[in-house]
Amino acid sequence: MRAASIIAIVLAAAAACGKASDEAKQMQEPAPPKDVEPPKDLAITVVVDGSAANPITAETLRTVKPDFADAERRAWLIPTLITDASAVGTLVKATSPTGTSIELSHPTQEGFEPVLFLTRRGEVIASAIDPKNPFPDYHGRGGRLHRAGDAMPHVAPVSSLSISHPGHD
Repeated sequence: MRAASIIAIVLAAAAACGKASDEAKQMQEPAPPKDVEPPKDLAITVVVDGSAANPITAETLRTVKPDFADAERRAWLIPTLITDASAVGTLVKATSPTGTSIELSHPTQEGFEPVLFLTRRGEVIASAIDPKNPFPDYHGRGGRLHRAGDAMPHVAPVSSLSISHPGHD
């Protein structure tokens, strides 16, 4: 009888281990579609030097040719979308619906340019990119779990862009 109870305990433990490993075996999220469109309800409020300007909508991003594109991503320079942002020294403040914001100069001190970026998952992000290498390869660099990743600050989703020209009255 004692041997039977030991066998029952071993079988119960094996069944518990099997359940834990089954839970870990989940289906991977499917890859996003190749032809990603901006969110249909996209409406980014634009303010230039304190005055309202035309918002950036999904239609805007569908009709304006991106400055940078590859098979999975598209990016528009902010001055391409908002001509009032083309002067050197312009400040672009991008804000999310939660109030998180970043402020980028055009261009940044490093020569990066502020952009709206449509990711392969259909998210619109405000960030800055290096025009010489707009979509750097972060994957597979630096060894397992030691990759630096994208260190560039960004805001997602973007609810508003505020354009200002410091020193211009």
